[in-house]
Amino acid sequence: MGFSSKALAVSSAPLSVSRILWESLHLPIKSGQLLFPLILFSLLSSSLFFYCFYSIAPIPLDLVSKISILIKETKHRPPNLLLDIERDLKDFAGLASVITLFFFFCYLFLALATLYTFAMAHIDIDLTPNDLLLRISRRWYQTMITRFYIVLLTIGIGILSSLGVATVLLEADVSRPVFRFGVSLAILSFLLYLYLSTRWSMSLAITAVEETWGIGALSWSVELYIGNKKRGMVLTLMLLVVKVAIYGAFAAVIMASWPPRSKETPMGIGCIIAAVNGLWDLYSMAVYTVFYYECRKSHGLDCAGFSVAPVTVTAMQ
Repeated sequence: MGFSSKALAVSSAPLSVSRILWESLHLPIKSGQLLFPLILFSLLSSSLFFYCFYSIAPIPLDLVSKISILIKETKHRPPNLLLDIERDLKDFAGLASVITLFFFFCYLFLALATLYTFAMAHIDIDLTPNDLLLRISRRWYQTMITRFYIVLLTIGIGILSSLGVATVLLEADVSRPVFRFGVSLAILSFLLYLYLSTRWSMSLAITAVEETWGIGALSWSVELYIGNKKRGMVLTLMLLVVKVAIYGAFAAVIMASWPPRSKETPMGIGCIIAAVNGLWDLYSMAVYTVFYYECRKSHGLDCAGFSVAPVTVTAMQ
């Protein structure tokens, strides 16, 4: 009896950040047969995403060169320069919009499938491909709404924070207290991003696992986040540092091999980096899945209140 009580106390104790990261490594393995299609879809979508934007990169580069010619006061401007700029803007806006919209839905389905798969693996519920497809068909719209709110909030807060910090720094001198205030504002903005990003990531897990979505999922993440802010922000910071390191490695390799001997060199390197980034995104979802359950546990909740069990049973009948 004493051993059982001790084991129960250990299992119910809150996990540290390092323990959450460790437990997250086990979720892909516990996912069984569903892991390979998730990895394959993530690798393909990440590499294709980079390839698409790399393919249209000459358009904005050419656009920048034309705008620089337009700004310069010279009598040797090419004829119809303004028309060429307008045409490039329309071409880039059209292509970029289509690509962004396509990969918005790619990430949407990948996030829903991955978070639900990892959630079921975490609570040891066997999930078949039919179960997963059924869940995706039932929850893709709700996940899209939640994701749409997150995108809008991210853009809005990003613009406001950038404008505030840039205004303070541009109007200040390095030696003045206003500059230090601008730096402090930038740090506070970054901490705010860590705080909100963790909540938003957890709201996607909530939408995938539970029946609430949209504003309901965002509100529920606020309640679950109470008492777990420190662990959540540290986790997001660590995941963000690795992601920045991935893109930093890409920039370093490109600069080291510049100018490339062929056009395929930077594209190949970029696809490799994109694939690594895709795998890291899968691991990040596993981390937020474990953290989501940790937040539930910290509030005295368990999987008994989920609607996942009836959904799985229905799918299996």
